[in-house]
Amino acid sequence: MVATPIDIAQAATATTATLLKWQKSMEERATFRQNMDQSRRAIQASRELLKRLRQRHRDEMSESSENADPSTVSISQRAGS
Repeated sequence: MVATPIDIAQAATATTATLLKWQKSMEERATFRQNMDQSRRAIQASRELLKRLRQRHRDEMSESSENADPSTVSISQRAGS
């Protein structure tokens, strides 16, 4: 069988369409990976911030208990100590 110009054009069109789909797929995967990396960095930053806030809270609580006047502490707080 001899390929006609129409057959050649259809094959070229199909090949081009396949390559474009592959390229789009690769771009989508790259975008997905970038988005995932950005999400991971945001989650890590949130964890670090939460860790710092918790530490600050602990520091403030221990500082306030060290500075508290024992005569002003309520009985319920003394019993819990």
